[in-house]
Amino acid sequence: MQKINSSRMDIALALEIEQVSRQKALEEEALRGESAVRQFYAGTTALITGGTGFIGKQLIEKLLRSCDVKRIYILMKSKKGKSMPERLQSQFNEPVYDNLRSQQPDFARKVIPVEGDISELGVGLNDEDRMKLAQEVNVIFHVAATTRFEEPLKKATFINVRGTREIMKLAKCCKDLRSFVHVSTAFSNATKSRINHDLEEKIYESPVPPEVMIQLAETVEECRLNAITADLIRDWPNTYCFTKAIAENVVRTMGKDLPVAIVRPPVVICSLNEPTPGWVDMSSVIGPSGIILTIMLGVMHVILMSDINVPIVPVDYVNNAVIATAAETNKRYNNNEKEIKVYNISCSGCKIETSCMYDFLKSPKTLEYATPKAVWHCYGFNTGSYFVFWFSTWLLHYIPAYVADFVFNVTSMKRPGGVKSFVKIYEKIYNMSLRYGYFLTNQWNFVDDNTMAMLNQISKTDRILFNFDVAKIDCSRFMAIWCIGLRKFILKDGLKNSEYGRKKQSWLKIANLCYHGLFLVTVIYFLYICCAILMYVFR
Repeated sequence: MQKINSSRMDIALALEIEQVSRQKALEEEALRGESAVRQFYAGTTALITGGTGFIGKQLIEKLLRSCDVKRIYILMKSKKGKSMPERLQSQFNEPVYDNLRSQQPDFARKVIPVEGDISELGVGLNDEDRMKLAQEVNVIFHVAATTRFEEPLKKATFINVRGTREIMKLAKCCKDLRSFVHVSTAFSNATKSRINHDLEEKIYESPVPPEVMIQLAETVEECRLNAITADLIRDWPNTYCFTKAIAENVVRTMGKDLPVAIVRPPVVICSLNEPTPGWVDMSSVIGPSGIILTIMLGVMHVILMSDINVPIVPVDYVNNAVIATAAETNKRYNNNEKEIKVYNISCSGCKIETSCMYDFLKSPKTLEYATPKAVWHCYGFNTGSYFVFWFSTWLLHYIPAYVADFVFNVTSMKRPGGVKSFVKIYEKIYNMSLRYGYFLTNQWNFVDDNTMAMLNQISKTDRILFNFDVAKIDCSRFMAIWCIGLRKFILKDGLKNSEYGRKKQSWLKIANLCYHGLFLVTVIYFLYICCAILMYVFR
């Protein structure tokens, strides 16, 4: 492997190039071996729901680049002002497909959009398209879902529950279905009553029978359904986890005679290797990625997060597991093993956990990858206490935001980056933190026996080409790649001027100390004036 001379280039760019070089060397070696996974996909036709989402985009790229698939159908909704081919072409112009485009310039001819809507009956397919899919499709990846935690229960049910039922109906019509993979979430059963308990690789009892839940969504007015949502979801933290738990029971009920499996990824973040180190898109800049991004910019300073071990998985590892699961499920089904298996992507001994996020952010070495676009000193601390988080948010976020808004309003200065209100920004950050706080302050043990067994059974070649062994990831290196990915694909700073970014942090640290010193003096002076007034009044 070629040694990168980092002294001649930016440290962030050098890390990216070195990671690409490592992965390329491994893949070149692996391609000389036998791959049962690639053999399974050779000449197959796949259908992907959710192909326009974060996981779906990378899944399409990986299938086209590493598996000799014949064709991929993508279920897409039509949107005002943009036809499906235009939407698809716009997606293919995104950075996630750059490597694929250089290797296979005509890759787009293998991808065919099919108009449909996962929330509609029959997933919105017309009769002609339904018949065509039933005749041609061999593998179905059901990735589509609404992941908004605050989604109204009616909409979440239509997409996550009824949508799963409708795509299962289509699977039953397929003439040569070889595998069906339902992508769920590791948190589908992360209920309050199971905190600090094992979450096993099994389909748990549905909180509400699927057909009952679908009927409620179809017949009860949305305002009435919203009014009883809290009582319905009870033990679940939000409508997303609640409806995903019910959807798994749809798969269990309808998939008994089909080659079906369920994959449960935990917190999914940027790629480690494929299609390029750190790839991430705007749709995924919520949760942990949003936290890291706002800290990198010096905007966020307090994190609602306990020192716990919630696994975080790169998106390329998730899709490698999904792709391998489809091949494994087909093999099991052909061996008359028709039990629906569940795969928790955790990998025993996983080093990539929420606790390592904070360890990395505290490390002085992190400043080497500081972005020159930072607006303030990058510092922060985590707390599992909601009160401490609320108090610190006011002290470190809201009060400075109110002061900044006042100054900019009085002076009529132009706010940086077109920001209209700093307070509004911190309201969004605060609400985002609360939404994810449940998962970042509570602990569950994700049992992963099935996943580890599959990993141990596949060939050495497939363990390289479709690697999902999270336990072997170097945590600190991956955190650095996460940062440069956010810089490259979200901040778009070109991975340049990291040294300037580091020096800028030194200056901003001094400014931050001065600000807090001034703030402390102001508070003391204010208290002094208050005491003086009280003494004068009550003397």
